[in-house]
Amino acid sequence: MEKSNQIFAAASATVGAFGLGTVLAWTSPALESMQKESEEFKEISKESQSWVGAILTLGALFSAPVCGVLMDRIGRKNTMLILSVPFVLGWLLIGYAQNLAMMLCGRFISGFCGGGFSLVAPVFIGETAEDSIRGALGSGFQLMVVLGILFVNTVGSFADWQWLSLICGFVPLVFLISMIFVQESPRYLLMKGKNADASQSLCWFRKKTSSQEVEDELKIIEISVNESKAEKAKFSDLALPHNLRPSLIMMALMLFQQLSGINAVIFYTTNIFKAAGSDLDGNVSSIIVAGIQVVATLAAVFVVDKLGRRILLTASALIMCIALVALGLFFHLQENGNAKTIGWLPLVSLMVFISAFSIGFGPLPWMMLGELLPPKVKGLVASVATMFNWFLAFLVTKFYQNLLDAVGAPACYWGFAGVCAVGTAFIILIIPETKGKSIDEIQKLFGAPTVTDDSEESRK
Repeated sequence: MEKSNQIFAAASATVGAFGLGTVLAWTSPALESMQKESEEFKEISKESQSWVGAILTLGALFSAPVCGVLMDRIGRKNTMLILSVPFVLGWLLIGYAQNLAMMLCGRFISGFCGGGFSLVAPVFIGETAEDSIRGALGSGFQLMVVLGILFVNTVGSFADWQWLSLICGFVPLVFLISMIFVQESPRYLLMKGKNADASQSLCWFRKKTSSQEVEDELKIIEISVNESKAEKAKFSDLALPHNLRPSLIMMALMLFQQLSGINAVIFYTTNIFKAAGSDLDGNVSSIIVAGIQVVATLAAVFVVDKLGRRILLTASALIMCIALVALGLFFHLQENGNAKTIGWLPLVSLMVFISAFSIGFGPLPWMMLGELLPPKVKGLVASVATMFNWFLAFLVTKFYQNLLDAVGAPACYWGFAGVCAVGTAFIILIIPETKGKSIDEIQKLFGAPTVTDDSEESRK
């Protein structure tokens, strides 16, 4: 199979995404298990629980600048290989934690490594896959994240928090073993002036036996690398209107994505069902919700280029808003003793919420990073947007429990619903459709000068 090496490389890299999913979902089954079965954590406070859930996002936030530098210094592959070692250590610290400090340290390290994969793996896949399969392989990253979430909720339904942690610790080892057999990105090798190694690498990815067979593609990559070196982005470039507008749109999409409350739902799914007094076991409900997320994410891969970005984002935000209103309504009725006949509503609401998120606000903001941003400032804005996203994730997961205690469940979920409502209006009024448009055509929408414009200007 001609593309088998590219598929194998992408599959190996996305094992790191699977690992990120396990980190994100771990608290949902583990917190309840810790309180039931561990003397050290039997009386763990709600404040401490919020730190156990949230500190991984701080680790992921700090990993963005570190891994951004590392992948340009030592390579995409080597950066991911290095991340796999502390990833295992992080899970061991969690699994053998004797106190809160060990637990928090392990969660921070695993969050750092998982966040590092979320930055490096998509870059690696984008640089090694052919145009014809780049979209499908790139979409595999988000799919593996939600598969990791489903895996943790399933294993966590029968394994205690310690065994769950140790099982999750095998995931980075699987990545380490498989990635050893993968070549480095040819683009990175050209950046370092290793042309012969780059040619050999590209031959491996394209399953060619002779460097002459990849010579034309290698030249195209080399031209792109040279252009990137010649046009280093500066923060002052962001003040230009054609750079500022798409950059602000990306920041807004990240804001709406995280303030929809998605990470609070993923981190505390079991707790939500427990608080709702659902007839279904909390772990079973979590598995159902995670399974729905996998199916919806897979569906998004097939419909995003047919329906368009704006339609999916609008439908996603609107349906999420309705689902959160319904969830808040359930808790409002529960407080007044009128929710006995609608114990099914929390499960349905979260299934609808997760489905809507997974077809729109989950994958599309990350996909649109590559579409909306001008090439010159793409790397700079992508790094800032990634850190902003993880910072918002920290705020939501850390203060979710505080918000619940301060205003109550109905107001909390209605607040998230309000964010989704504002997001719906923002998409309709501000965001342009990018389906079927080239990068040049998208930049024209923001008033960016194009090659044609520059040529006409020079003739004048």
